[in-house]
Amino acid sequence: MRNIRLLVEYEGTEYAGWQVQEGLPTIQGTIVAAIKGLTGEDVVLNGASRTDAGVHAYGQVASFKTGSLIPPYNMMQGLNAYLPDDIVIKEVVEVPLEFDPRRHSKKKTYVYRILNRSYPSALLRRHSWFVFKPLDIGLMREGARHIIGEKDFTSFRAADSDALHSIREVTSIELSDKGDGLIEVEVMGTAFLRHMVRIMVGTLVAVGKGKIKPDDVAGIIEARDRAAASMTAPPQGLFLIKVEY
Repeated sequence: MRNIRLLVEYEGTEYAGWQVQEGLPTIQGTIVAAIKGLTGEDVVLNGASRTDAGVHAYGQVASFKTGSLIPPYNMMQGLNAYLPDDIVIKEVVEVPLEFDPRRHSKKKTYVYRILNRSYPSALLRRHSWFVFKPLDIGLMREGARHIIGEKDFTSFRAADSDALHSIREVTSIELSDKGDGLIEVEVMGTAFLRHMVRIMVGTLVAVGKGKIKPDDVAGIIEARDRAAASMTAPPQGLFLIKVEY
């Protein structure tokens, strides 16, 4: 038996998220079907992050156990032949049997893209959140400082989250002006709650609009109440960039 690790890139628009859901197209389910087509095996595919419907990835990590003897490079080529164009296997590596992509991850990096200008984009509409009202990126940076550290992020946790607790560590958060109205919010941390990054971004956008003050972010976190934070940013602006081990 071999344990195979995949590095996966996908455009999540057409999928109901990573995790298999009966009757719905998912990233996990589509890859499992490709593995079945290539090897003839029904496998259990574990992912590092259960990204939501409409969320994208440059660097999702997944693994499965197989009795197949197909070499890694040939397996990558074979799986890509079975997969649709919006899911790509970028790397296949054989790893120790005990490797688990979720439990063994040390750090994850997400990027959220906001398009902040007077008109939308035909090309970025599936890959960014169009915000018409001008944002003060300086104020957003001030608010973001309160997010860094190990904290109880209940206020940034989806109501249907199944996590056992809300203590998470955000190691860095940076906002970059990429030009032509594009703002990127890069968040790094050891682990994240369901919708955590999207609620953070929604709250920082409220800061950028002047609806709340930068220092209010600290109070929102201390409240430990989802109702204290702002809206959940839409999924299409979110990208899983990298998982580190």
